[in-house]
Amino acid sequence: MEKYTGLSNYERSKRRQRGEANFLYARYADDFVVLCNGTKAQAEAMKEELFSFLGTLRLRLSKEKTAITHINDGFKFLGFWIRRSLTSKGRKATKVLIPEEAKRKILERIKHCTKPSTYQESVDTKILSLNRIIGGWCRYYQYTGKASSDFHKMRNKVYWYMAHWLGRKYQLSIPQVLMKYGKENTFAAAYRRLLMPDEYPTKIYRKSARKPNPYTMREVLLERETLPSSTYWAGYEERPGMADLKPLVRERDGDRCQICEQPVTTDTSEVDHIRAVRRFKRPVDANELEPVMNYEPSLRQNV
Repeated sequence: MEKYTGLSNYERSKRRQRGEANFLYARYADDFVVLCNGTKAQAEAMKEELFSFLGTLRLRLSKEKTAITHINDGFKFLGFWIRRSLTSKGRKATKVLIPEEAKRKILERIKHCTKPSTYQESVDTKILSLNRIIGGWCRYYQYTGKASSDFHKMRNKVYWYMAHWLGRKYQLSIPQVLMKYGKENTFAAAYRRLLMPDEYPTKIYRKSARKPNPYTMREVLLERETLPSSTYWAGYEERPGMADLKPLVRERDGDRCQICEQPVTTDTSEVDHIRAVRRFKRPVDANELEPVMNYEPSLRQNV
């Protein structure tokens, strides 16, 4: 590709005068895209040339997966949707947008995290997991066009998913949830606040789009965005609900171990059951902060 992309403006102009195409090339790992300002036949010829060259490297270019499309129809690259369209002033402009598939997948993740079967998990860890999922996704796509409107639409979904999750967890109606946990158009627990998608502002690339090739230069430092991870933490706890109980137990016990009376912190302490869970008629009662049936408190704080 260097013999096509390393040309001067004069050489590019002469090629156009002879009816030849010019090319632009971008690559990230094994994903690449070649832009051509010529005909479809010239794009096909470039595809065959790439196929032949990769064969000499014992690599194979999938002809089925390698599509040739007009930029007006758009194409997906590194999770972005790139398409040229007319502006309100009638000019042609190339836009980088969020694909519909990406928006659907992030909402599916959030819906999975707030599904009814997870109501026993702590509010604290649930908000933390949602903040990680939403924050990583929004930071990746905040440079796209129409990001603010997409984030705002996503915000409404996140808001009501969380509202219904809190309602199921505490057996509250939606108005009661909004009164108890609603704060500044979002939800907050004692120590954590749910960050909404529209809190991430739209940004614009200010640096030059031309970057050095790290494979042909000895020393080069490039800042790259990372793709959203396909795996994520949904707020799962080995002991559901303990993240919400721990600060309450610490406050009740005065931040001291109930065995040795030494001062403790969040990092140096853990909450244990005084009586075995099997001794309770209902296992859920073992996680109550107050005494159950005139027994001693069911939870204590240890170093």
